Amino acid sequence: MQRDLSYRKHVESQLRDFAEAMEDRSVHEVTHPQAAEYILDLPYAPVTKRHHKRTIAGAYAWWIEQGWAVDNPAKKVRTPDVVTPEPEILKVDEMERIFRANEKVDPEVCGLLALGAFAGMRSSAISKVDYHEIDFAQRGIHTPAEKTKKRRRQWIEGLPENLWAWLERTPREAFEMSHRQFMHRRSEALKRAGLLIEADDIAYANRKREEKGLARVNWKPKCPPRNFLRHSFVTYHVALYRDAGKTALLVSHRNQQILFQHYLGIATKEQAERYFAINPNM
Repeated sequence: MQRDLSYRKHVESQLRDFAEAMEDRSVHEVTHPQAAEYILDLPYAPVTKRHHKRTIAGAYAWWIEQGWAVDNPAKKVRTPDVVTPEPEILKVDEMERIFRANEKVDPEVCGLLALGAFAGMRSSAISKVDYHEIDFAQRGIHTPAEKTKKRRRQWIEGLPENLWAWLERTPREAFEMSHRQFMHRRSEALKRAGLLIEADDIAYANRKREEKGLARVNWKPKCPPRNFLRHSFVTYHVALYRDAGKTALLVSHRNQQILFQHYLGIATKEQAERYFAINPNM
């Protein structure tokens, strides 16, 4: 599978650092203890060390295929256990505030945000959706194989009705945004809802207030949790249906048990019912 340029550059950087640390050794000369020492001494969190191990072990698998190495010294490195934190989500009132603050000002971004909040799509996937891939008649979303990680077409149906209410009022032009444009519009939407305050916003406000002889603002930087749209959808969907398999199918999650363990109990069924009742006012 062909990876995007940013991913390839990231992997190249990791392998370059590994090569520099191994000095003049050829790949077949690196031993298990040397690989383990390098990975475990990295000044990163356990999850990042695990990612580095996977990168190096994956490279060795290819080098072995080429006949450049016999053993994979990184494969059996035991990285520290990774404690998965509880998913951070938005409260129902916070999610509703996003849509209420923007439904009249920017209906285009509301439709795209709904794909994350009420369909569980990742931000990177939202900006790739074309208007013709949304089937309003059959209430489903088709994703061509070339847009998926596994290069297999996907058809998702059984999504909540409030998603369709938002999509039906979304201008076709919304789906022509680039990823960068979408992320900018998303940031502006979050700011209108009071859920995002960046350092530049504080500096700008202070300059304006100083020009008027007013006291500086006492704001602090603020941002929503990472992947808050997808995590919120999964949490409230699990709370509403108590069916990890149903939720996993919608978000293409392979491990239903882990999904059930991590998300069940964070929200109540009553909160989930309110969440999926967030509909347009217009």
